[in-house]
Amino acid sequence: MRLVFAAIILATVTLGQAQAWAEGEPSSAQIHFFEEKIRPVLAAKCYKCHSERARKIKGKLKLDSREAILKGGSEGPSVILGKPDESLMIIAMRHQDGWDMPPEEKLPDAVVADFAKWIAEGAYFPTAVPAKADQDWWESVDHEKLLTKAKPVEQAVDHYVGAKIEADNLTPTAAADDSTFIRRVTLDLAGRIPTAAEVQAYAKSADPEKKSKLVDDLLGSGSFTRQQVAEFIWLINDGRDDGFRGYLEKAFADNRSWDKVFEEIILARSDTEAVKGAEKFYRNRIGDLDRLTNDVSVNFFGVNVSCAQCHDHPEVPSWKQDHYYGMKSFFNRTFENGNHIGEREYGLVSFKTTAGVEKKARLMFLSGSAIDEPAAKEPDQKTKEAQKKNFEQLKKENKPVPAPSFSRREQLVRVGLKPGQSGFFSRAIVNRLWHRFMGYGLVMPLDQMHGANPPSHPELLEWLARDFSGNDYDLRRTIRGLVLSDAYSRDSQWPEGERPSPIYFAVARPRPLTPNQYGSALVFAAADPEQLAKPKTPENLAKRLAGLEKRGENLAKRFDRPDDTFQVSVDEALYFSNSDQVQNDLLGEGGKLLGRVLKTEGLAKRLEIAFLNTLSREPSPEETKTLNRYLEARSADEKGAWQQVLWALMTSSEMRFNR
Repeated sequence: MRLVFAAIILATVTLGQAQAWAEGEPSSAQIHFFEEKIRPVLAAKCYKCHSERARKIKGKLKLDSREAILKGGSEGPSVILGKPDESLMIIAMRHQDGWDMPPEEKLPDAVVADFAKWIAEGAYFPTAVPAKADQDWWESVDHEKLLTKAKPVEQAVDHYVGAKIEADNLTPTAAADDSTFIRRVTLDLAGRIPTAAEVQAYAKSADPEKKSKLVDDLLGSGSFTRQQVAEFIWLINDGRDDGFRGYLEKAFADNRSWDKVFEEIILARSDTEAVKGAEKFYRNRIGDLDRLTNDVSVNFFGVNVSCAQCHDHPEVPSWKQDHYYGMKSFFNRTFENGNHIGEREYGLVSFKTTAGVEKKARLMFLSGSAIDEPAAKEPDQKTKEAQKKNFEQLKKENKPVPAPSFSRREQLVRVGLKPGQSGFFSRAIVNRLWHRFMGYGLVMPLDQMHGANPPSHPELLEWLARDFSGNDYDLRRTIRGLVLSDAYSRDSQWPEGERPSPIYFAVARPRPLTPNQYGSALVFAAADPEQLAKPKTPENLAKRLAGLEKRGENLAKRFDRPDDTFQVSVDEALYFSNSDQVQNDLLGEGGKLLGRVLKTEGLAKRLEIAFLNTLSREPSPEETKTLNRYLEARSADEKGAWQQVLWALMTSSEMRFNR
């Protein structure tokens, strides 16, 4: 049975059990923890004596793979999974029982605690390695042999995904049924569930082009714009509105290209109505230059450079201190002046190398390309005072600060979008879109887009990045191709045995709904289906949909943004158990789904309405039988019984996931 109903209805609130689909897979948090806390220490303190590259492997112990760590050396296993206090690695790090690792110094307690946590959680250790030690993965891709540029996106996706599946002798799942597909794609593109009328019309249609027509209708709707805004507020601004929403609404309503959005945000000119609000990106970051540097690197280029702040990355040749402080230099002259963001003509970034040498940073992009710039002589005090006075006057008049003769931020836009350099820019957003619609990135984690972390499908990522930049950085076009692919359309139920690794995309990956999706799904589920099925005009329907979506946005504020280890919070569970809003708004009778159900004759028809409006499908025979027994047992309280049924459907794991 796909759902657990009335007999154990309270169990549907605890949705953590819905994570069976992800069992055994590393979460983004695990990957980040290893890359930021574990790998640098291993490389800096252990690999000299305990790795394949060591001149002499001490104690026959290697620590450069999970298998080697578990096997251990002459003294036995180095790690006992789930038992850090019994693990020789931790005992040695604590300098206990005559052990001392590393011998020259005891590691800080916080570092040892990180390793203990790592072992307790299963000692995740990625196995991906670059094709060659001295070569970035994208250099190993034969670009001359990539599929033609004329190939539709969906066909390219299925070609490369299918080739990997076939090469490893896997059989992908069949296409999802119509009700599953329309629910999936409506949630992804419109941020809501489809109405019952939409589900039934799509299922009944015999039009061979119905999938592409559905996708095009959704992409052309106001709902798509609202969903894009909701997603990109998280992608760009950590979910904070800060007045940034207004800019994104204008940008996505105009279908503005991604390179243009990037340029407008980085330059923060705010001198026209079209770009007004883009400068809000800087508001919460202007006082923290390190955060600003890393957020730009992560959000637009897929590279987390924070680990190169104190030293060159021990395992990733591409990430050096010069890269970090070179990126930081693009923003060190940026300042806030009232409602506007300005940029000074002068200012340098200095840092200390690992050797303790003071060094002036050169303006440098992530690829290592240094940018020549005119010498910026710091003005004398008199000139500074005059500039300050001028800025104060502009602030009073609410006018933007003129751009400097040499703008570092302009240089970042130029180099970031330059042919050959724009690979970072295009790969990063394509990878994020893939993760959004497929549930797992081609490169994981999403902010580890470096040469030593190859994608699951290198040729596919390069083709998509090339196609994206070659078609004016059109987000909508790329999204259309992804959701029309067979890879996106697969069923999420694996027939038997262990599910294949998510890197194959042989089976659809259920994804927990975002707060925006879940809020809208609940509001749409609770609405009277008759009011949505028979609008007077298409404009009238669009207005009703927009109104429900707005209510969904307000409800969304109650829910947490899910991550790869999604589990419902206590606050959310209590909300569904005790809130008057749930009782009155979602499960109320007047003008709601409950009222429509109670007005309908016959159990079968009632169940059909309930399921179509919540889960976008009809109930199975087993579900019908189970619910029939429950409703008969509570026939004395018909309204209360149906409230419980609808509540169970709305809070079920099936409702909470995009399957």
